[in-house]
Amino acid sequence: MTLVAALLPPLVIGCGGTEAAEEPRPGPVTRTPELVMFVFDRSTSIPDHTLSLARDLMERRIGQLEHGDRIAAMQLLQLSLAEPPQRWSQQIPHREVEEAEIARDSTMRARFLKDARAYLAAFSDTTGRDEINGTDILSTMHDVAAEIRPYSAHRRIMYLFSDMLQSNRTIEMEGLRAMPPSEWAENEAAEGKLPDLSGLCVFVVGARVDTDASQRVKQFWEEYFAITGAELLDQNYTLRPVELPARPCGRAP
Repeated sequence: MTLVAALLPPLVIGCGGTEAAEEPRPGPVTRTPELVMFVFDRSTSIPDHTLSLARDLMERRIGQLEHGDRIAAMQLLQLSLAEPPQRWSQQIPHREVEEAEIARDSTMRARFLKDARAYLAAFSDTTGRDEINGTDILSTMHDVAAEIRPYSAHRRIMYLFSDMLQSNRTIEMEGLRAMPPSEWAENEAAEGKLPDLSGLCVFVVGARVDTDASQRVKQFWEEYFAITGAELLDQNYTLRPVELPARPCGRAP
């Protein structure tokens, strides 16, 4: 889906037949552009209210993005990388004049974000989930790596809406029924089987930490993200946050 083409407003023509002048306003201080990813677990183990919270949090976070930032979204794969991914990404249009902001730029940004929210609502849809038969977080991270690779100059943040229970043919984390061995991530990395997530800040929404089993699952993901080069801080592994922090892994430069 291409949003930008639909967002270009018509020219404003004055009485003299030329475009009406707009008074430039000083632009914001130069900032590092962001690539913000929203990754959704729509498996049946996720309650409807959790998906509704994910949608609300995503919509508010999108409202904080600026010209030149990039939005990406994807749904977790079910069983393997052999599946076609469900993913979307677009860049918020740049200002016409980078050193200043005019009213037309603000209008274009607002329209873009409105359309983006409407399109991304499908990723948190609570209906039609009965056919989903797995949760393959590990395979999805390879698609995440491909998404972030071209944008090394961006501040890259992934908001992962999931209970973090990998569930496919080889690993079953629910109830710790088939957990990977303790050195699984190290061994996979040594064989070149893990994605490169260097520079990615990870914020998890929907994961429990109040039982021994959930602590074991959390430990696995902490080790996994550390080995793949991503950053997952302890406070960023959450169940029901009130909001998504804009800078979960540090302060803006």
